[in-house]
Amino acid sequence: MYGQVIVKDMFSVLNILLILYLMLGERKCKKYNVIRSRYSLILCIGSLTILRMIVNGAELHIVYNYLTIIIIVMIIGHFLFQYSIKYCLLLGSIFLSVVLLGQLISCILFSIYSSNGILVELPEKYQIYMTLIAEIVIIIGNLVIKKIVNKIPLFLSGMNVVTIIIPLFLNIVVMAIYADQLYTEKELIIDNVWSIITIIALCIMGVIGAVCNIVVLENYLNVKKIENEKKLQISEMSLQYEYYMKQSNDMENIRKISHDIKNHLEALRGIVDYQQKQEYIDGIERKLDIYQSYYKTGNAFIDNLLHAKRLEALEKNIEFKVFADFIPFNRMKNEDLCVIVSNTIDNALRECQLMKEDNPKIECLVQLKARKIKGFLSIICENSLRESQAEILRGNTEMETSKEDKKNHGFGVKNIKRVVREYGGEVSFNVVDDMFSVSVLIPIEV
Repeated sequence: MYGQVIVKDMFSVLNILLILYLMLGERKCKKYNVIRSRYSLILCIGSLTILRMIVNGAELHIVYNYLTIIIIVMIIGHFLFQYSIKYCLLLGSIFLSVVLLGQLISCILFSIYSSNGILVELPEKYQIYMTLIAEIVIIIGNLVIKKIVNKIPLFLSGMNVVTIIIPLFLNIVVMAIYADQLYTEKELIIDNVWSIITIIALCIMGVIGAVCNIVVLENYLNVKKIENEKKLQISEMSLQYEYYMKQSNDMENIRKISHDIKNHLEALRGIVDYQQKQEYIDGIERKLDIYQSYYKTGNAFIDNLLHAKRLEALEKNIEFKVFADFIPFNRMKNEDLCVIVSNTIDNALRECQLMKEDNPKIECLVQLKARKIKGFLSIICENSLRESQAEILRGNTEMETSKEDKKNHGFGVKNIKRVVREYGGEVSFNVVDDMFSVSVLIPIEV
């Protein structure tokens, strides 16, 4: 009996490693911050191994064995890899399907060795052989479904998860009932080859059906992705056209101002009053400032966005500075980059506008920096801050909205966090010397 428990413990460790194998993939390792530290990995695997050993030694009902598999996948996926609960639940169900298939096949193959039809009463060596056969099927099954599992998007809608998990759950229930009855019940005796073929075929078809659902879902999401990318390309082309047309119109206006510069100089010579002369010069400078707000950051899409934000800042008498090189960010989608840049600047401009409402003469600054630092892409947005707001934000590291209606506000920060998390990066919020700073670090794909 002890030999059987030891074998189960060994294969429990192997199954945990297979779960890690399923969760790791080239796509995910590049895009996501998979493992925080080696110590957390070792601690997690060690704790889960002990949990499985306790279940094996306690000889609990097989249902608890299945539940621990789902729990292990959820713990590894959500707490160690930081995947979504829905993704972990789906992956756990797929892994459990393969485990049940292995157990069911081993029960069917060894049913011929049981004279009374109860597999649980077979000698220990047969029990070990059954566990070995089941584990071989589990290993082969995981190797087969590895590529398909890696294609499942990490962020799925509830409807997409339900579409896959319902038939998967039904198949799990059917296989669990068959496996349990074959192992413990005397009444269920397989007495011919066709019964064996039928049961195995039905269960395999159930697993294949779940895999087909994943493939169909992947193709559907790819089609939607292509449609969205086409829409984005059209939008980008439209924005770029609008941007260059505006540049052309502004150049025409600059030529008009240049044409009238002699008249402006003559007018200035004729003005004796210093205050009038200063106001006249300031008026011309304001006109010229509008045409100096174009940027060359290496990304025309962001250039257009920054141009619009600077005009907004000029309108509100807010100083707006940009020191950015977005060329290293060319692997990021423009819509994702736009979410980070636009939301950080919008929040900064909003705070500066509130400062101006309290004190119109106060000087406000919004400053954006973006560049490559070693192995990371860095985006830092800084802005002036009210003293009252600085006190609030110092104790609000999660940057929850201060508005009463939290349900319908605070989406800007949430969207920034979502995009940064998708690229395996980190975002931090700090208050230093009455300046608020949003810092984004995204690892560069190797």
